[in-house]
Amino acid sequence: MTTLLTIQQAADLMGVSRKHVDRLIDEAQTCPKTAKWREKRDFVDLSIATSKHRCIRVRPDALGIPLQPQAREPVQL
Repeated sequence: MTTLLTIQQAADLMGVSRKHVDRLIDEAQTCPKTAKWREKRDFVDLSIATSKHRCIRVRPDALGIPLQPQAREPVQL
């Protein structure tokens, strides 16, 4: 199962500002045919229809950066 990232986490991993990621998301929602990101492929809007604030989560594979899985240390008994 893939962990979804917050907008701030995505911005930190890409090395850009949060505003830049917000613009990518806004572009995808207003101009889906020409946008660089696609809704439901690169990010997910988890907010309910009557919500005043959006709850956006970014898929890690949309960042274009290979994420390294965290190595788990063996538990010693």
